[in-house]
Amino acid sequence: MGQKPILLLADSQNLFWQVNEQGVLKWLWGQEPPHSAAYIGAANNDRPEFYQIFQAAMQWAGVRQTMHIRKEFTLAQRQALQSAQIILLAGGDVAEGWKIIRQTGMADILVDRYYQGAWLIGVSAGAVHLGLLAADEEGNPQEMLKLVPFVVAVHEEEQHWAGVKQLLHKLENRFVHGLGIPMGSGIIYRSDHTIEAVRKPAWLFEQDEAGLKQQLLLPKQTTAKNMGAENS
Repeated sequence: MGQKPILLLADSQNLFWQVNEQGVLKWLWGQEPPHSAAYIGAANNDRPEFYQIFQAAMQWAGVRQTMHIRKEFTLAQRQALQSAQIILLAGGDVAEGWKIIRQTGMADILVDRYYQGAWLIGVSAGAVHLGLLAADEEGNPQEMLKLVPFVVAVHEEEQHWAGVKQLLHKLENRFVHGLGIPMGSGIIYRSDHTIEAVRKPAWLFEQDEAGLKQQLLLPKQTTAKNMGAENS
């Protein structure tokens, strides 16, 4: 059982995106949908209306069983997370969400589930959590889950990605890459370390000894075909 691609989304509307006349989630996992999905609402204080959006997306994609993983993290929720085939990390406050994910032990379970073959989806702050680093309250680098070996930034297009650029600049002695995901866009990260923009363009940032470089990532027309080949 290999690692599944990780889906990083700027916003939850992309969960309902159509690819080749079918929903993006069905497109990702093919004819047989996973049977269970877990939603981690740590970053948005477990707001029920956002969980309802997740439920609607899973129902649309043919997933029958869902569980809201709350910050209280009961035994039943822990067991559901440990067996979930799909796990979505919700958007909201990056720092508050990460505090809960780390202190409750969800972080270790997420890493285990990824290597056991679960699908991981990060929306907004959740996408940041799946990445390599984020800025703490003082603006200093803080390690995240590191399942996607990039510094992930979302919704910074109007600031010309100043936040991720500043963070990469603080890592000037390290060869680190960053991803910028604007509203309406997403990125697929595969276990062979390749990345692909989906739906709308995204940005790749590279910090090396020559300085900071940036590159626009354009969605490919062959995305659905490529994903189907990996899932087969």
